[in-house]
Amino acid sequence: MTLAVTARIPLPPGWLAAALLLWGVCADALASAIVMALLLEAVTFAPIKWNTAIRDFHRATDLTSVLFAIVTVVQFQRHGVHGIYELLRAAPYCFFPLVLTQRASTAQTLPLSALFYSLRRRADEIRRIDIAPAYGIVCLLAASAGDAHPRAFMVACAALVLGMLWAARPARWQPWQQLATLVLGALLALSLALGLNAARHGFEAAFMYWMSQHPWLSSAPNRAVTAIGHIGRLKLSDRIHVRVTPRHEMTLPLILQEASYDTFHYGSWSVQESFEAIDQERGRDRWIVGTPTATPRTFEVAFQHRHDLTLLPLPAGVYAIDSPEIAELQRNRVGAVMGEAPPGALHYTVHAGPSPASAAPPRAADRAVPAAYQAVIARTAANIGLAEATPAEAAARIKAYFLDNFTYSLVQRASRGRRTPLAHFLEDTRRGHCEHFATAAALLLREAGIPARYAVGYVVEEYSPLEDAYVARARHAHAWAEAWIDGRWVMLDATPSVWFGLEEARVSRWQSVQDVIGWLWYRYQRLASAEFDASGNWLLWLVPPLALMLWLRLRRSPTAVRANRRRRAASARPPTPLDPLLDELAAQGFEPRPGETLARFFARAGQIERNGIRLAILLEHYYRLRFAPAAVDDAATLEAAVRRYLGRDMPSRTAASSPRR
Repeated sequence: MTLAVTARIPLPPGWLAAALLLWGVCADALASAIVMALLLEAVTFAPIKWNTAIRDFHRATDLTSVLFAIVTVVQFQRHGVHGIYELLRAAPYCFFPLVLTQRASTAQTLPLSALFYSLRRRADEIRRIDIAPAYGIVCLLAASAGDAHPRAFMVACAALVLGMLWAARPARWQPWQQLATLVLGALLALSLALGLNAARHGFEAAFMYWMSQHPWLSSAPNRAVTAIGHIGRLKLSDRIHVRVTPRHEMTLPLILQEASYDTFHYGSWSVQESFEAIDQERGRDRWIVGTPTATPRTFEVAFQHRHDLTLLPLPAGVYAIDSPEIAELQRNRVGAVMGEAPPGALHYTVHAGPSPASAAPPRAADRAVPAAYQAVIARTAANIGLAEATPAEAAARIKAYFLDNFTYSLVQRASRGRRTPLAHFLEDTRRGHCEHFATAAALLLREAGIPARYAVGYVVEEYSPLEDAYVARARHAHAWAEAWIDGRWVMLDATPSVWFGLEEARVSRWQSVQDVIGWLWYRYQRLASAEFDASGNWLLWLVPPLALMLWLRLRRSPTAVRANRRRRAASARPPTPLDPLLDELAAQGFEPRPGETLARFFARAGQIERNGIRLAILLEHYYRLRFAPAAVDDAATLEAAVRRYLGRDMPSRTAASSPRR
């Protein structure tokens, strides 16, 4: 035996369209919401419906599940831990095909087996559910993730929920009972909403703090490790880290600086400066980090990074940064700019002036030489002759000293015991890479009384025809010194200039293949992040037109049934003697459920006996009339019994009329 059970919640006309429009306003997707709402209303009131098979509902649900999975992966890749909010905003897109399929079907419900695979193998039970109210709730939740004013959203949300409750109110209740119940429900809902909102903010703060404490999510932006490793490891890779597309003729090489550091201790540079947030311009995705200039240089930069917080490589003289992908920008005293953005290919536009941007003047840390290096630095400074030199002369002598007496090499021999690596570089091997040269130059400048810092970044000099952009690979990571000369910070690159050519000579024969793979991965990341937004969420825009094409296709299907014909056929049925009793129970708020037998319905309604007439007698005459219509006397007997049961007279029915149930 097959058991059919249907769960439906009545909704006011246009309620689902109103929920979609609220989502569109709050989530900045009003155009999509209008199209989707019009499609739903058109399908709901269309005279044609489709006798959709259960397997077709299964296919629609599977399609929705795949779409939701794809959107989940894309949103979390684009936004990291914040992807849950973007996934919530996109949820109405994902579930729209399913609710549209239900509204276009003759059943106006969805088989529960479409939602649960475990029920698809059970053919003895058909359970159906109306997902329209659930879809409306999804729209309200998606709207809550938008930027609407909290009070306005709360009022609109309360109005929609109260409208749904009013449509489902029991008909047997008095109007004052219905109104009092709705008011009480609104007050409870308001209290619950305020409590949940406060709890959500507390949970978000605790969750973000917990996530930020784990080392795999933090790149330690206030510290850099020297030859003992950081840049030395990068130079062993051909992977592209930075892509630069200038909007004008660019002078090569272009130096992109990530950060400056002032404290050197046991082979590592660090800066003990906290980052402070930079205010974003109102109504624009722009942050001002310097003084604007009349002749700006503009660069489009794409930077590969692995963490939510990352230091941005920037050219000298930067004064503005534009990017819709950056959530927040912070800057420290020494000029490093840190951005918060999802891991991947971060795209931003840089506006820079012809001269370096002003930075904080030096302090005590910019003059200190660590005790472990004082002796070797003093001997080297004496060999160079820095004691009587002016700051500009000292900088030139340091650069010439390294160029004439040192060679560039990534391969380092092991240092002898108890000798610092920097001392080993200065007095023994005289071989090293940029981290050695930059560190030694910064400490020698300080020995000469000139404030100095250690800086890291990238040198952009290679053009890629494949990407039509200038690129900086991992091996193009570089380090140099900054000297305070004539009231400003001046770049001093003491590394022999042959380093770039030596790095290029080490290119792998598989680099072209790696570049193609890297470019394809980069294009995928762009599709999944900024360019996905720039195109107006074009993938999600495909949902409404595809749904419209499906509706037009099914309209010509042989399974299409005209809804108005069904209604006319139902209204043309002749009445039965039980109609007055069913009408009276309906006025009291009791109606048979779909598939429910009359015996179960009367038992549920509690109308077992009245005026000395038991319902069992009425059902006996009813079933005899239904299954043995030749017994003409049964119609008159049933009419009389119903009149006595109701305690009032009623019009006589014809014995030849066919029953309704």
